Amino acid sequence: MFIGITQRLIEHDKYKETRECLALDWGELFAKSEDFADFVPLPLSYEIDFLKYARYLQGVIFSGGNDLSIFTKESANKDYTLSLKRDAYESKIIEYCIDYGLPLLGICRGAQMIAHYFGAKFITSERHIAPHEAFCAQSRSLDKAQDKNKYDTYIVNSFHRYCIKKVFEPLIPLAIAKDDTIEAYRHAQKPIFGIMWHIERDMGLNDKTILSQWLQAIKDGK
Repeated sequence: MFIGITQRLIEHDKYKETRECLALDWGELFAKSEDFADFVPLPLSYEIDFLKYARYLQGVIFSGGNDLSIFTKESANKDYTLSLKRDAYESKIIEYCIDYGLPLLGICRGAQMIAHYFGAKFITSERHIAPHEAFCAQSRSLDKAQDKNKYDTYIVNSFHRYCIKKVFEPLIPLAIAKDDTIEAYRHAQKPIFGIMWHIERDMGLNDKTILSQWLQAIKDGK
């Protein structure tokens, strides 16, 4: 079974070309993790209409890399152009996943993209560029007003400055950090999930409950 993965876009100054790239960590995850034993990753090219891929896919992952265009729009540079291109492509994938129930998982930047699509609010923080605690409610909705000690706690990796401050329906928070920013969420009706930590990197699978829900949705054909 194929899982499509969107890639980072980079501008190679030496060779004067734009490249699509994916960290080797993703290949290692699919090769070594039992959770992905039944799946083969399929990197998606931004030059190919997603509809040509869709018929072959059982799920889609939005990988990390590239800031969202809303975070780079004040500077007219190459990063903004690349972010716009990626945002547009991933927006179409989100629409497809909503319409056809294709399971979608956003990782870091990918989680930001999905949250932004549904109107989320963001803040910046330098405290999220290092491992930290995440308080996870797993499959049920997480109430920020509750004592965090009532939730399962895990140490997760973290490589982002832009944090999800608030999500709106139909997204449901599943995990938060100490500062109450949202670390994971899911769609209330569709198999769409977002995780701010990197599952493909060290400490990315300390908690696999949310990931397992997404993988189970694929296996169930939801």
